[in-house]
Amino acid sequence: MKGRQLALTSVLLASGCAAIDPQPALDRVRAEVTDRAAVSVDWALEREGHEAVGRCVAAKLAGEMTADDAVAVALLKNPALRALYRELGVARSDLVAAGLPESPVFSAERRFRGRAAELDVAQEFMSVFLIPLRRRVAESEFDRERLRVTHELLDHTAEVRSAYFEVQAAQQLVEMRRSVVDAMDASLTAARALRAAGNTAPLDVAQAERGANQARLDHADAELEVAEARERVNVLLGLWGEETGWRIPPRLPEIPRDDIPVDELERRAVTDRLDLASQRAEVEALAQSLGVTRITSVLPELTLGGHSEREPEGNTSRGPSLSFPLSIFGRGRAARARANYLLLQAEDRYAASAIEIRSEVRTAFARMATARKKAAFYRRAVLPVQQTVTDQTQLLFNGMFVGVFQLLEAKQDQIDAGRDYIRALADYWLARTELEKVLGRRIPTGELQPNSVGEPKAAPTMHHH
Repeated sequence: MKGRQLALTSVLLASGCAAIDPQPALDRVRAEVTDRAAVSVDWALEREGHEAVGRCVAAKLAGEMTADDAVAVALLKNPALRALYRELGVARSDLVAAGLPESPVFSAERRFRGRAAELDVAQEFMSVFLIPLRRRVAESEFDRERLRVTHELLDHTAEVRSAYFEVQAAQQLVEMRRSVVDAMDASLTAARALRAAGNTAPLDVAQAERGANQARLDHADAELEVAEARERVNVLLGLWGEETGWRIPPRLPEIPRDDIPVDELERRAVTDRLDLASQRAEVEALAQSLGVTRITSVLPELTLGGHSEREPEGNTSRGPSLSFPLSIFGRGRAARARANYLLLQAEDRYAASAIEIRSEVRTAFARMATARKKAAFYRRAVLPVQQTVTDQTQLLFNGMFVGVFQLLEAKQDQIDAGRDYIRALADYWLARTELEKVLGRRIPTGELQPNSVGEPKAAPTMHHH
C-alpha cells in the first residue's frame, strides 16, 4: 500500500515538473523571432551547452560578419536575452500555480492538566471552485508575457542591425578621412616644393599645413567613432575578449532599387505588432478576471472543515464545519467597480497604442523616403558636380591661376559632400531598420552591393613651376 502511495506521489510530482517546463513556449517564441527577423538561428545549440554555442559564434566571427550573422550571435550569446528567456519560466510557474487549490489547514489544541484536546482540518473551497476561471486568466497573462518577450527580442534584433550599420558608416568615414590625409599631405608636399622654387607665398604653405593637420585630427575623431560604435555592437551581441576582434564589410550597402510601398503598412503594423497583441491579451485577462471578481466580491471565501474535540471527561465529539464572511458593508461593489475600471483603462490604452503605432509607421516611412531621396541626389548631382569643381580647380592651380588656398577649399567642399552622402546613406539604413522595428517584421531586400564612395584614390598630381 505504501509503495503504491509512493508511486502515485512520484507520478504527480513528475507531471507537475513537466507542466512547469517553459520549453514549448520558448520554442514558439524563437520560431516567431526567426520568422519575423528573417534570420537563421540553430537554437538546438543552446541545449548542447556553452561550448557548442561558442563554436558556432566563433565560426560566424571568423570571416566578415554580416548583419544576419550579428543578429544570430546576439540571440544565441547575449546573456541579457538569456535572462529574458527565463521570464517565460517564471510566467509558466505562475500559470501552473493558478491551477492548484490552496493547501488545507490543520490545527491541534491540547489543554494541560486535563484530557481535553481539539483537532481541526479546514479547506478553503472557493479557490477550488474558481480554478477554471483563474486558470483562464493565468493563460491570458501567460500569452501576454510570451508576446512581450517576443516583442523585446525583435526590438533587440533591430537594435543590432542599427548598430551594425552605424559601424559600417563610421568605418567608411575613416576610410574617406584616410584618403583625405593622403591628399592633404600631397598638397603640403607640393606647396613646400613651390615655395622652395619661389613660386608661392609662405601663407600658401601655412594654409596647406593647416589643412593637413586638420585632416589628421578629423581622422583621429573618425577612428574614435568606429571604436565607440563597435563597443555598442559588442554589448548587444554579448561579446568580450578575443571575440571583439570581429570584422564586417567596410562600406554601407547601396540603397535597394525598389522599396516597400507605403500602402497597408499601418494596417499591417496594427495587426502584426506583438506589443499591441500583448495589450490585447491584457484586455482579455482583465475581462476574465472581472468574472472572478464578481464571484469573490460576494463570497470571497468558503471554508469547509472537520472538527474533533475530546472533553476532559473523556467524551469525544466530531462534526463538519463551515465558515464564510458576510458581505454586509460593501457587498463587493468597490471590488467590482475597480475591476471594471481596470478593464476600461486597458481598452483605452490599447486604442491609444494603436494610434501611436500608426503615427510611428508614417514617421519612419517618411524618414526612410527622405533619406533615400537625399542619398540619390548626392549620388546623382552633388558628388559629380563637386568632383568637377575639384578637378577644374586642380588644373587652375597647376597653371598657377589660383593659389593653394582655393585648391584646399575645393577639396574640403568635396570632403564635406562625401561625408554628407555617407550620412544620408546611413540615415536610410537606420530609418529602414526603424521601420522594420515599428512593423514588427523584417523588410526583405534583394542582393546588396557596397557603395563606392570613400574608396582610396590616387593623390592629385601637381606641376611644380
